[in-house]
Amino acid sequence: MNFNGYNVAAEEVGLIFALAVFYLTVVSRPRQTAVFSVVFYGQILSIVNIVFHMASILLLDFSTSLQGIVFRLVVMLYYVSYLGILIHLFSYVHLLSVKQRENRDFLNILIIFLAGAYMLTVGGVYITDSYIEIVNDRYVFTNLFNCNIIFAIVNLLIVTVSVVANREAIPKIVMKYLYLFIPVELGLLGIQLLYPKYVFLNVTYVLPFILCYIIFHSILFDEVTGCQNKLAFESHFCTLKAKNKQCTIIYIKLPKLEIVQNIELMDVVKSKMSTEIHSLETKNKRAYMYQINDYTYAIIFERITDFETKDTIKYVKKRLDETMMTWEYSNRPEYKMVVIDHAENIENMNVLSSYSGFLFEHEKLKKSNCYEAVHQDYLDCMEIRRIERVIVDIRNKDNLDDPRVIVYVQPIFDVLNGGYKNAESLMRLDVEGEIILPDIFIPLAERVGCVHTLTRIILNKVCKKIYEIQDYYVFDAVSVNVSLSEFMDYNLHDELIEIIKSNGVPCEKIRLEMTETMTSDEFDAIAHNMEEFNNAGVHFYLDDFGTGYSNLERIVSLPFKTIKFDKTLLYKSEDDPILMQLIQNMVDMFKDHGFVVLVEGVESEKQEMLSIKLGFEYIQGYRFSKPVPVETVQEFFEKKPKRLA
Repeated sequence: MNFNGYNVAAEEVGLIFALAVFYLTVVSRPRQTAVFSVVFYGQILSIVNIVFHMASILLLDFSTSLQGIVFRLVVMLYYVSYLGILIHLFSYVHLLSVKQRENRDFLNILIIFLAGAYMLTVGGVYITDSYIEIVNDRYVFTNLFNCNIIFAIVNLLIVTVSVVANREAIPKIVMKYLYLFIPVELGLLGIQLLYPKYVFLNVTYVLPFILCYIIFHSILFDEVTGCQNKLAFESHFCTLKAKNKQCTIIYIKLPKLEIVQNIELMDVVKSKMSTEIHSLETKNKRAYMYQINDYTYAIIFERITDFETKDTIKYVKKRLDETMMTWEYSNRPEYKMVVIDHAENIENMNVLSSYSGFLFEHEKLKKSNCYEAVHQDYLDCMEIRRIERVIVDIRNKDNLDDPRVIVYVQPIFDVLNGGYKNAESLMRLDVEGEIILPDIFIPLAERVGCVHTLTRIILNKVCKKIYEIQDYYVFDAVSVNVSLSEFMDYNLHDELIEIIKSNGVPCEKIRLEMTETMTSDEFDAIAHNMEEFNNAGVHFYLDDFGTGYSNLERIVSLPFKTIKFDKTLLYKSEDDPILMQLIQNMVDMFKDHGFVVLVEGVESEKQEMLSIKLGFEYIQGYRFSKPVPVETVQEFFEKKPKRLA
């Protein structure tokens, strides 16, 4: 479209884009960073400036004094709004530097100087009306109308000098944008100056504000640390994998920030981390740091030589140690760091995420703040993933007869009668033909939310076996372990009792075992479920007594029938007469109050004699039998006498 000899099609398109982006900025809830207002008000000024620019061209052919006054007012507002745009762009580029961000006074002085120079230059042209002239009885713009473009070029050159001077304080990824942005801006401003009849000046400021919004405020990029986010990290990793490049990955976690969401501390940490990021990027040109979340960072770089890799790892640890040692605040965040060298075996981001989580739980990280993974760690992690996949599949199929859940039992010796009338059921997992013990898979099942399914399956299988033998053998009950987390469901009793009854088994034939470790928040739900189970005839064992940390009064107040002493107490008491006396007193106390006492883990004759001496009524352990398949449990029980016809 042409107004008074000027092609303003590009301005119209720019206005539409500016309005659209401003709308998105308002409704998309952008990240409110320290300098977000620069972009926000810059977008408003962009819209205002385009409108005044187009209006000045439209009103150029004025014929009355009133139209002339309106025209001059519009031109003045056009220059003023353009000055605002230059100040906002100048400020934003400078604030990309951590050094400049911390020295706002110098930036303010520069802005005052540049604004003064602009007003003197452009104001002189405006006051003298040098920006218009009469040609063939018509008003036209002179070349001086675009004197603001000349000032913009000078302004951009000053910014370029500042960027180059502060390049060590600007994130490397940002510098790459600036290397493209500055030459393009200079080129567009120069072309606009040479061809004033084609108006596209808005491209030089609308596009930068759009890019600033997308890059920094649409949660893709953190302006403080200079880090891109998790998605950018994933893209970088996948690119290196696609090119078959060897890479090294360093994860840095700040555990205190993970535990306590302290916003003020996070801001301080980000500022500190930004310095380390810039230092690292200077040290290793191929290294990039990404912010995975508020408390986790990841560094990735292409691996060229062993020396360079080791040197980079050593450098990162040294810088972090120095930062923590010189931390000037009392709330020092501390850090944990894991290094994954030779990541070529890692197939995708899901595997990498699981592997990094596995490494952060490594035993050695409890004693040190840095751990370099070895190949065996990867194999161990893959084994865990293999087990987890089976556990999740068991949960998804929800088959109470799932053959992958295998039931073993261990008989419990009755000291008084010298025989067996009870047994504890123990779970095993069949993972592709390999038998996995509960110490390994139960924590995994709890982590992925599958432990309740396993409990239901083992209870169902135990009930089936009890139904099979209950008419032919004399026994009291078989116990099943239940995770404490399951008792948070107030309807747990209904579900498990239904399984027992559906198998035709009296509830009295089932015992449930649970540990003593519980908190006050869990107590109400636990007490409710235990009461309902007891009312149905299901009694409880308190398992692993002596290893938990719950209040003894609270435990005693719950309807436990049997107290199972952990084997570690028995083992330690063998050479500790004081502990032996304490155990003796506890056994007597529990028995005096109507509890049944049982000790587990008994392996030798000496431990058996000690257990009997201490007064335990039931004994469980390898001394009497290792866990055996549930199919053979009846071999320990006495047969019922045959009925006469």
